[in-house]
Amino acid sequence: MPRQVSAMYRTALLLFTVSVAAEAADVPRVGPGGVRALLRQVDGLASEQCTRNVVAQWRYETDVGEETQLAALSAQAEYSHFQRAVWDLLKTLKREDVGDPDLWRQVRLLSVVGPAALPLEKLERYNRLINDMLAIYNSANVCAYRDPFHCGLRLDPDLTQLMARSRDWEELEHAWTEWRRLTGPRMRPIYEEVVELTNEAARLNNLTDGAELWMFPYESPTLKLEVEEVWEEVRPLYEQLHAYVRRKLRDHYGPDKINRHAPLPAHVLGNMWAQTWSNILDITLPYPGKHFLDVTPQMIEQGYTPASMFQLADHFFISLNLSAAPPEFWSGSLLEEIRGRPVVCQPSAWDFCNGKDFRIKMCTRVNLKDLVTAHHEMGHLQYFLQYRHLPKVYRDGANPGFHEAVGEAVALSVATPRHLRSLGLLRSSPSEDSAHDINFLFALALDKVAFLPFALALDRWRWDIFRESVAKSRYNCHWWRLREQYSGIKPPVLRSEGDFDPGSKYHVPANVPYIRYFVGTILQFQLHRTLCKRAGQYSPENSHYLLHQCDIHGSKAAGEALGNMMALGASHPWPDALRAATGGEEYKLSASALRDYFRPLEDWLRQENLRTQEPIGWTYDGDYCKQSIETAGLQVYGGYYNEATSTSFVLITSLIIPIISSFLIW
Repeated sequence: MPRQVSAMYRTALLLFTVSVAAEAADVPRVGPGGVRALLRQVDGLASEQCTRNVVAQWRYETDVGEETQLAALSAQAEYSHFQRAVWDLLKTLKREDVGDPDLWRQVRLLSVVGPAALPLEKLERYNRLINDMLAIYNSANVCAYRDPFHCGLRLDPDLTQLMARSRDWEELEHAWTEWRRLTGPRMRPIYEEVVELTNEAARLNNLTDGAELWMFPYESPTLKLEVEEVWEEVRPLYEQLHAYVRRKLRDHYGPDKINRHAPLPAHVLGNMWAQTWSNILDITLPYPGKHFLDVTPQMIEQGYTPASMFQLADHFFISLNLSAAPPEFWSGSLLEEIRGRPVVCQPSAWDFCNGKDFRIKMCTRVNLKDLVTAHHEMGHLQYFLQYRHLPKVYRDGANPGFHEAVGEAVALSVATPRHLRSLGLLRSSPSEDSAHDINFLFALALDKVAFLPFALALDRWRWDIFRESVAKSRYNCHWWRLREQYSGIKPPVLRSEGDFDPGSKYHVPANVPYIRYFVGTILQFQLHRTLCKRAGQYSPENSHYLLHQCDIHGSKAAGEALGNMMALGASHPWPDALRAATGGEEYKLSASALRDYFRPLEDWLRQENLRTQEPIGWTYDGDYCKQSIETAGLQVYGGYYNEATSTSFVLITSLIIPIISSFLIW
């Protein structure tokens, strides 16, 4: 109770301070001068409030327990109230009241707060509904296929490992189907109400619907068209990859299981959602025995530690003439799991909103995968450092995909044989062997290229739902229509409107946008290509400079281009940031860099598919979803699922995720 009283007192004080600032500024009468004074007041308060909130969330995620959870929830509620107070203050301002374009941009960004704009009782209802769906998601457990008495199989690590490692068709089908049976249907009526509340929140933010609310950070009224155009650029490469993988799976499982003209069955691609296919590399690798060697044994032999891995990542950015991690980073970060202390191990980078405290939380293991991830997370940290001079409202990526793109662009250099040789982890030069080259690119394509249609379909589905262009009686069948349209993937068993298969993916019950990952994947290759040009390691006219072999380590010119972009934060529309990185050469999303990167693989796939006469594309080989909610016999729920969960992370995640994306980066 004392903690609650304290939080309420601080919130009341903040609201009072903001209102006093507004009266002092007399915004409408004074004009730009008053707005500037008000925004200065708001910026100081926002940074302080943000710091208090991040500290509480950090304590919870690095020491999970009831006490730290309650403190984090209290801090988050306080921060939400502050955002609402600022929104109430600024929402009545008009463009003519402000004048200065930069001031208007700040006002506009601060005037869109998402669900926090809902009346208090509806906001609490919204958070409770999200929590109920996440409770279903996190508490679901499956019984083993061959031993029905062996139950309690969770998504992580049990089902995730099973989907990755098993090659038993029936076992995979059982896990796939059961996970969806135990999650989606119970969420569906809850999700329908969340859609209504999200749309109401959008209208309170002066936007049309939830789709426009989620697209707002991209500042483009044609975002849907833009991502569709980019996908059409990627599609020829994806279709070649799809056809080749289908043949390899048919060779493994037999033609009675996989038709040569059909979509791919979703359950045999190594992932619960078939969003990446990396885990079936063992049965699809173009040149078995020529796989790029894992340098993990060399890392262990040379005495690598989690700390030394992050020091290497820091030195990578220093070599680009960018900023070194500050002392607070090394003293405050959690870089490896602490024995006996429960920690949320999802790697994440944290901005404590005070311009000096930046941290990373990661339960690092000594292996190549985590070495690459360490560089990715340090990319987020570098972004924090480069825009820390800006007002709080601008301390974010140019759009939600930029943070991911920076980390991944750097990771593309780190994973190259050239860079690993420079670290003394690789002695031979397998990149000179075309078979190794194709294997390297193929393994990456199973991750990057296969992911794109999934990411696009997930938010395209939700945009359609928010815009009510799909009837409630067709939610699930519309999902599978989009999966077939973009991915050429079908469910392993007949689905109906009694199912709710999108609910099997975390971001749907959490109501978190996903298109950022599509945008970030495309942007990372655009950034990689321009940085490689600056480093003098790529030229489309010179066949000796292949984009996938480029390592920008040590290039001051590449660092300058990257730094120019990051320093803008969110102070300009994202095309301006892309112009800053590319020297004005690029200003929109384009998959041409991705196609350049994978061109040797695409050429090889085309020749291989011609050689084996594998059909390109897919046609459905049967019905996959009952279209009618009535014929499907969907149960009408009389209430909502409100079962308590033993997973303490559920409630806090539902409240935190929509708010903290500007200071916590996964």
